[in-house]
Amino acid sequence: MPDTGTNFEALESLLGMQMNVNRQLLALAEEQRQSIIKNEVDKLDKLVKRQSGELRQLNALEKKRLAAVVCLQTALNLPDQPCSLSELLPYAPPKERQNLEKLLEEFADLLHKLKEANNTNKLLLQTNIELNDLMLNLLADNVDPLNNFYGEDGKAAGEGPSGPSIFDHQI
Repeated sequence: MPDTGTNFEALESLLGMQMNVNRQLLALAEEQRQSIIKNEVDKLDKLVKRQSGELRQLNALEKKRLAAVVCLQTALNLPDQPCSLSELLPYAPPKERQNLEKLLEEFADLLHKLKEANNTNKLLLQTNIELNDLMLNLLADNVDPLNNFYGEDGKAAGEGPSGPSIFDHQI
């Protein structure tokens, strides 16, 4: 069997770089949360652009990682079907296996934290949008902004707001 240690080291290196990018994405998600809470729209826009750059970098690293996996599969004479890192671990030299197992654990934890942060930001944004809609409806003088399609009797509500609005057009 050919020496695959170098191939596993290359894979480990790529995974380490992906881990660093994901750490950066987590830090950006945490900054985004603070910007959402403080309603700092300009800062949030800049953070989203930075996040987009990190995602492009992560995508490029993922392509390299997939190529490294294919290289390992070829060196190990494994089938050409997609192969996970867990499936490659038994073929790794002991030192690389230990490092890769540790990376897998760290990755799982990091991706869980990243998912939680993104879900929290999503919820904050949805709440912010709902609040903005409510405020616009109140400014438009809708009597019941949460129930503006149907009246209490279940029939369609009247056309438009009941009194003058501060806007020149109906929202």
